[in-house]
Amino acid sequence: MTEAPAFSVVADVAIVKGETPAADRTWLSFPDGTARREAVRVISDLPHLVVESVFGLDGGLWGTRANRPPRGLRLVTDGPRDDHAVAKAAVNAVLNRWGDGPDTPSGVRARLRRSGPGAAELAGRLTDEQVRVAAAGVRRLYRDWAALPVGGTLRATWPLHDSWLHLL
Repeated sequence: MTEAPAFSVVADVAIVKGETPAADRTWLSFPDGTARREAVRVISDLPHLVVESVFGLDGGLWGTRANRPPRGLRLVTDGPRDDHAVAKAAVNAVLNRWGDGPDTPSGVRARLRRSGPGAAELAGRLTDEQVRVAAAGVRRLYRDWAALPVGGTLRATWPLHDSWLHLL
């Protein structure tokens, strides 16, 4: 009998809805028992949580948040990298922020190909299913966030667990 591979949660994510977007609060909790507050702009950062999880972009916005060393010593190499640009291009392609072409897997890949070499490489390895799951996941998180009352908490993991993604 083959066992299913263990899922490794890098961080639990808890976003508490404030009365205004500036009052939203986000915490990351880690398997070692530590936790820290993160500055998150929910409307622009939630899509990154989904798209980066589905596309396997662990060096994007959420991956660097989850893997960032504790406050204090920061290295020059801790700054933004090309991975951030690819993650941003991926989110923009899935959301089709500028109405550039169809909202289909081929439309997403076409937008990615026009966003630089790293994004073009990503476009070449994405399946139609990954693109559909990413788009559906973003819609779901936006719905869940909109339905949340002030003071309510949206809970997720980084990366998003496959079982959550398969509910889409």
